Amino acid sequence: MRNQKLRQPELKSVDSFMKSAVEKPEILQMAKAQATLRRWSEVVGPALAERSRPDRFSRGTVWVAVEGSAWAQELRMRKDMILARLTEFSGEPNLFLQVRFGVRPLPKAPVEEVPQDSTVSIEDYSALSIREIAEKRIREWKAREP
Repeated sequence: MRNQKLRQPELKSVDSFMKSAVEKPEILQMAKAQATLRRWSEVVGPALAERSRPDRFSRGTVWVAVEGSAWAQELRMRKDMILARLTEFSGEPNLFLQVRFGVRPLPKAPVEEVPQDSTVSIEDYSALSIREIAEKRIREWKAREP
């Protein structure tokens, strides 16, 4: 057997990996969808939000866990309104295409985490694009590295 040199895989820095990932349209769409779905209470109202929660999002479809069949039916009757509100909040006309409701245990409500040592308020993030937020976070992480 011939003696062959093994090539070491080229290692990329986290910064270059994150930058290339953030620039992919599907990553940006998923981030925009998740940010919009965190506003579920605003989309459907507090009463329905207590009994339903977005479970997952894939290829334009939102799967929603609902507490019971009566509540699932109520949400199905409001499906067009829900899609319109999701589109309004996301600002993306083709991001949310379908909503499906199923009776199953509700997932925990997402919690917005803001770094305690961050000097940036939530209002500062609201005017930024997903890419700008990601770049800002990368700069913050780099600043924390020893």
